[in-house]
Amino acid sequence: MLKTLLYVNEDLASSIALRFTDYLNKFVKLSLYIIHVEEPDAKEQVGTGWVRRTWEDGVRSSGKRLVDRMLRTENIDCPLAGRPKIVVEESDFLGERKDREVVYELGNGMYKLFIKGYLDSADPEKFYELISSKLSTETSCPMLVVKNLSLSKKCALLCADSVDPKLLVEKSMDILGDSTFDLDLVFFKFKENEELRVLDPKEGGSYLRETEALLAERDKVVNNVTVLSGTPEQVGDYLKDYALVASTLPSRKSMRMYTLAHSLASVLLVG
Repeated sequence: MLKTLLYVNEDLASSIALRFTDYLNKFVKLSLYIIHVEEPDAKEQVGTGWVRRTWEDGVRSSGKRLVDRMLRTENIDCPLAGRPKIVVEESDFLGERKDREVVYELGNGMYKLFIKGYLDSADPEKFYELISSKLSTETSCPMLVVKNLSLSKKCALLCADSVDPKLLVEKSMDILGDSTFDLDLVFFKFKENEELRVLDPKEGGSYLRETEALLAERDKVVNNVTVLSGTPEQVGDYLKDYALVASTLPSRKSMRMYTLAHSLASVLLVG
């Protein structure tokens, strides 16, 4: 089973992430753990010693009630492998410290997958802010960015000339190697077309052939190989039929980053 950490907060993104994780468990068997970070106002932080510990216990109890309420509301079938971990945020710089707390838990717990909900899929700047954060760059495991509750039986590997086939296959198969998803390869070639074009698979060149060969070495069956020519918006819309799309971490200005930002499918970032 895949040891997995899911970040939960009391918001719509976490609600969708919980339900998607429950669905994912039908295809990839998960050993699921939950983490929640309580972010009290800096003015609320009090004292030292037993006063401080008493205050922190109260904050953790509040966080536990929040997580329990979320779990009751979503009523997922995927069982938890342990009690939810509630972390109290102590820094004035809440976002930065939250990342450090979760990164520490990911490394200390030796998780194989981290899942986080994300709703603002139409804004490339916000998407890049997420994928360039400590959660993406300082963790030792892949991150699944849950955008929508896409109940598809298909997943895809996103290939391009900028993608290292060996890295993509090795890291994505660490997560999806034993899954029961139908696997497709989608090769993206950027061009300002008026509409999306499907090219001959030969147009994928040596990078696509190497990706196929590496998957064959692992006895993975690829159902469809599609080479697409178009804009990030067009390819992102094409990916909506997949439960998730796996990709290596893109650079800031790559067209692949914009494609993943516009993807309506959830994104599995590997490598």
